[in-house]
Amino acid sequence: MNLTAAHWLYAFFVLIVILTMAKRRDALIPCIVGTFVVGWAVTSTPIGAVGTVFKSTVIAARELLDIILVISVIGGLAAALESIGAERLMVAPAKALMRSPAIAFWVIGGVMLTTSFFLWPSPATALVGAVLAPVAIAVRLPAISTAVAMNLFGHGIALSTDYVIQGAPNISARAANVSVEALMQSQVPLILTMSLVTVGIAFIIVRRDIRRSATLDPGPQQNSSGFVDTQPPATDANEEEKANNPEGLMLSARQRRMARIAAVIVPLSYLLTVVAMVAFRIRGGEATTMIGGVTLLLLVLFTTLAHGAESFELVPTFLIKGFTFGIKIFTPVIIIASFFYLGSPEIARQVFGEGAAGLLFDLAKALSNVLPLNRLSVGIMETVIGGIVGLDGSGFSGLPLTGSLAGAFAAAAQLKTETIAALGQIASVWVGGGCIVPWAVIPVAAICRVSPQELAIKNLIPVMLGLVATTAVAIILM
Repeated sequence: MNLTAAHWLYAFFVLIVILTMAKRRDALIPCIVGTFVVGWAVTSTPIGAVGTVFKSTVIAARELLDIILVISVIGGLAAALESIGAERLMVAPAKALMRSPAIAFWVIGGVMLTTSFFLWPSPATALVGAVLAPVAIAVRLPAISTAVAMNLFGHGIALSTDYVIQGAPNISARAANVSVEALMQSQVPLILTMSLVTVGIAFIIVRRDIRRSATLDPGPQQNSSGFVDTQPPATDANEEEKANNPEGLMLSARQRRMARIAAVIVPLSYLLTVVAMVAFRIRGGEATTMIGGVTLLLLVLFTTLAHGAESFELVPTFLIKGFTFGIKIFTPVIIIASFFYLGSPEIARQVFGEGAAGLLFDLAKALSNVLPLNRLSVGIMETVIGGIVGLDGSGFSGLPLTGSLAGAFAAAAQLKTETIAALGQIASVWVGGGCIVPWAVIPVAAICRVSPQELAIKNLIPVMLGLVATTAVAIILM
């Protein structure tokens, strides 16, 4: 195989992007410059290079549009529920279960996991942190342990699998040129390994911290069952209203009634949607459209029922909030994807026309002639590269690269593309999505009032050991 100047330039800018992310800098500039330079090398004209920069971005945006839209409308629904206080009522029943520090760890983690699957970790952090974190801390679960539970279950398990919204699997699958369903199936044993090892080790550390905290501060007396009484003292009606509405929202009787109904109907609607997707084998893009359609209908329904005529102005307002959130998350992803998608033969043909080479695929095949590309080397490289590109702090920005590399490595070494892509996705999201990188854990750290650096250090050993175990399983399965 003859490598052209375009191949070498593409390889050079891939390294530049990886180094940029490793230094905690946004990789947009090297991606744009790299697309321009590679475009010039392929088209042999500066005009073609300029066109390549924009055309590749349009194609990347088109490939990711459905995911951007569904996450945006979910953000809009979260804003609508917040306006009537329904989001607090959705997690309120979990308070009664948090009767001891150890139980509080699993309850807050389970609620964070469930909420993150349907609302994504960012809105879930504000919701769970505001409602449940104070209760967990009140039963003597250390604040740092509360933050660890929120991180590992929300930004780790939920975000790296993303089984409901399917944002991460869609990006990885499209970059690797495999089906979303196949990638998600291949991900199951890997995420089970990652979750069990990481959360198990984290809980062992948390138990030690709980004992140490109890020694330093015995706290409130336990009852005969060994649990801490977390029930608040009797309050008058006004104080109870403040407890249920801590932000002081001016809600009418109808809005409070709609909040209680929404707290039941919204999660039930999503649950029924998931059941329908399983029963009718709805996967990939069709599953995304189902989630998006249900979300929009719920947004319109409860905004109209709660706010009446004002809903004509409020629905656009909530959607603008949601789209602001979605675009903020995906703007760097689109630009970075526009560069890495050039490495895929399918996307390259859309940009440069028929006969265009898959630059990254060709480089991987050439690399296999120089270095032994086997299960062991591919598994280690995919995990390391996934972790490095996750250092930018988003977790999603590196998925176009890990997905593209998975397709290239698999083609060169005759391995399972889906397994490699799933491994890269797990490494990138667990490191950069909000578990390891200090600048990514700030939201959870802030709401639990702990140091981001301390939280990242607490997560480090469990996540690293989890990645080692997951890589070993992936090597066996690929």
